[in-house]
Formats: sequence, C-alpha cells, structure tokens
Amino acid sequence: MYLHFPAETFSAAAKNELAAELTTLALRVEGLPDTPFVRSTCWIYIQEYAMANVYQGGSSTETKVISLEVNAFAGGLDVAAKQLLIENLTACIHKHAAVVPDAPAPVYIIIRDVPDTNWGVSGKTIKLQDMRLPSVDVKPM
Repeated sequence: MYLHFPAETFSAAAKNELAAELTTLALRVEGLPDTPFVRSTCWIYIQEYAMANVYQGGSSTETKVISLEVNAFAGGLDVAAKQLLIENLTACIHKHAAVVPDAPAPVYIIIRDVPDTNWGVSGKTIKLQDMRLPSVDVKPM
C-alpha cells in the first residue's frame, strides 16, 4: 500500500496504529490468514507532503486530502469485497487523521488488480493461493 497525505495529517502514534489496522483490514477482506508470514508480506509506504505541495482542483489547498493505493492479487477481491475494503480503509484512515470528525473523509482509494505472474517475492513469483494457504513452516520475510 502507498499512503500519501499532507504533513501533520497523522501523528506518529496514529501512523503506527493506522499501519497495523490497515494491514489487518486488508488481510481480513482479502481472505488471507493473519499469520506472521502473511503479515510480513503486507507493506505500507507512507509519503508526507508539505502543504505547499498539495493542490486540489488546480489550486493550493488547506484540505488534508489523503490517497491510498492498494495492490491486490487479481481475482482475490470481487466487486463486493472491493467496496467493503474501500469503506473499511476509508473509515480507518478517517479515524486516525487530524480532520473534522463529522465531515466527509477526504480519502481517495485506488485498488490495482495485479496478475499472479506479476508478483515477485525474494526472486520468485508468488500466487494468491500461496498466500491463502501458506506452509506452516514458512518464516516471516
């Protein structure tokens, strides 16, 4: 996952809690087991931007617009699961962000379906089935 937002949108503690919760949500909705190995393959990159570098509608903004890009195995999420993922991720981000609590969440989410043939881990391709049924002795990354 790639999370982008203006500086001061999340405290350091909120970022840690958010990363843990986003990971748990993604695993649950994708139907992946919450094992140390599978958790270790779920990574989140956080990128903060100075407010001077955030634009909305072609102009500088004070709105804390947040975007999240999610790479998922193609076929791992049907339309209903994608909607559930978007709703849950948005609620989680909104909960931890320093934004107006009752206002609509300024969160944009993109889900990319990546074919099995395009996933590589440690020099080898990996399939959705490998993640759903990992060997019991596989160690975290």
